[in-house]
Formats: sequence, structure tokens, C-alpha cells
Amino acid sequence: MKKVRVYTDYEIKKLMSNPNVNGIKNKSQIIYNPNFKLWVVKEKILNPEKTARQLFESGGFDMNIIDDRTPQRRVCSWVKKYKMFGSEYFTKDRYTYKTLEENKKLYVIKIANDNLVISKGDN
Repeated sequence: MKKVRVYTDYEIKKLMSNPNVNGIKNKSQIIYNPNFKLWVVKEKILNPEKTARQLFESGGFDMNIIDDRTPQRRVCSWVKKYKMFGSEYFTKDRYTYKTLEENKKLYVIKIANDNLVISKGDN
């Protein structure tokens, strides 16, 4: 079973003081700034010799607070999503493609300016 890292109030306060953190969910999940994610991905692609830990340290993270595996996991995930969806994945407007079972039609669900917009896509 996977052990979940729960941050103390002091650690949360320290993490929240970093401009690359948008929030902490359930005292255990860091919500990173999308601009930081995109910067990390581009840095990793331009400088593959840099480690994920070095990138997080450059982003102002205290590595005494963050689990050693977290930077590597996040960077791998973000690079993978960047390769699949491009830089648009990290912007506010995102697209999700879903098939609704009742009529088997493809709809495009767009989240723009915190509003959900659903439109018919190509079948």
C-alpha cells in the first residue's frame, strides 16, 4: 500500500510561500503553478543533464520538505503530457475528448475561463 506524505502546518506555510505553488490539497498534494510546470518541462528538454531535483531546487523548493521521489515523478509526468498535448496542456484552456455512451457521439469538452463548454466533435 502506498504511504501518503502528510505535510505539517509549518511545511504547508513554507510551501505556500513559494510562488510556484498554487495550493495544497488535503495536506498531502501540492498543486503546482502551470507556468512552473511548463518552465520545468522546457528546462528538462533543453538541459537533459539537469536532474528533476535540481529543477525543483531552482524553483525555490525546500528539498528537506519534499519527498525525494516527488520531483522525478512530477517531471516525468509533465514531460509526457507535454509530448502528448503540447504547451496548451499547461494553459488554462484545456480540451478533453469523451464519448457519451447513450448516443455514441464524440463531444469536445472545453474548460475556458472557469466555464464548461460542450460541443459536438467529428465522429
